[in-house]
Amino acid sequence: MLLRRALFYWQFTAAVLLPIWVIAMRGLNSSASGWDLVVYIVLGGILGVSMFAVAAITTARKGVRTSRALSNRDALALGGWHLAIIAYGIVDSGIIATLIVLLTVVAFWNAVIQLFTETRDRVKSAFALPDFPVENGHYDATTLSNAQGPDAGKVIIIEQGDSK
Repeated sequence: MLLRRALFYWQFTAAVLLPIWVIAMRGLNSSASGWDLVVYIVLGGILGVSMFAVAAITTARKGVRTSRALSNRDALALGGWHLAIIAYGIVDSGIIATLIVLLTVVAFWNAVIQLFTETRDRVKSAFALPDFPVENGHYDATTLSNAQGPDAGKVIIIEQGDSK
């Protein structure tokens, strides 16, 4: 739980720091031309935007917001993604770069699928039939007229009336 909570707070910080990490380390370690640094700056911006998007979609889930912790699937996807980005700052490898792209897609779709699944379950539970039995007959709904203050007229009483 502690790691999942730490990753919840880290994901927004990482969206800023990890692209800067890659740009700085590739700029220091790269022996190629200056145009490579320009490419790293552009790709770092794209990486930062994608990290912010995944963090926003993940935080949009009510379960994540209330617990202030990521799910196990989120922690696995984001943890692997962030470790690959850190490794790419140290070692210039095409395999790690490809892995980062694949993990970006995995992290994005993981966040989207979990958002839709959790939202679907919440909507289904909101529209589920009540657990108490409802008798056939006529029901009258009236507002509570003697309420005062900000709740005046917002309380509805439903009583079983005579069949008409």
